Amino acid sequence: MHKAPIVIIFATILIALVLALLSQRRKKMDMEQWTVGGRGFGILFVFLLLAGEIYTTFTFLGGSGWAYGTGGPTVYILAYGAVAYLFSYFILPPIWRYAKEHNLISQPDFFNKKFDSKWLGILVAIVGVVAIIPYLQSQMTGLGLIVETASYGAIHQSVAIGIAMLVIAFYVTISGVHGTAWTAVLKDITILAVVIVIGIALPMCLCSDYLTSLSVDFL
Repeated sequence: MHKAPIVIIFATILIALVLALLSQRRKKMDMEQWTVGGRGFGILFVFLLLAGEIYTTFTFLGGSGWAYGTGGPTVYILAYGAVAYLFSYFILPPIWRYAKEHNLISQPDFFNKKFDSKWLGILVAIVGVVAIIPYLQSQMTGLGLIVETASYGAIHQSVAIGIAMLVIAFYVTISGVHGTAWTAVLKDITILAVVIVIGIALPMCLCSDYLTSLSVDFL
């Protein structure tokens, strides 16, 4: 059995859980703190939170696998990402200011207040819940596959999904968006380290091996 990957996996889970639980210390966890962090996140923290929410297992598993299997059609990922960022740049700041002015904390609250329609707010809430179910399912499936592969089959996919759901439900219930933000920070730091290794160290090793093979052939 490969013990090192299992130790790394559970150590990562433990660190994420501890960070999430510590994130709500010295904070009065009312609904505003739980949902929108008391509207006190800075630009860097919001950036890291969004990066953690946008670049998920689909980015590193589904997207890359789809690109490998189908090629050209996956370019649409770049297109919808660019369009989303463009519209968000102009639309989200006024929405944030309006929500802060009227003390709104969710999308249903916004539509209810903005259009003075309780039923529109209810519809938005229902659509949000229904839409997030397949998203969560795909993310959990991707997580299970990654953990099963990384542990060389020692941790079955269903077991990994079960552990992840319990941990997430626990720290989100206690810490809200604060816990999500700090786990996103941990994830971003880890991803940055991986990018550095793959983008710098790996090409250097390949180049060194190539030069070594050339010198051997020359001799």
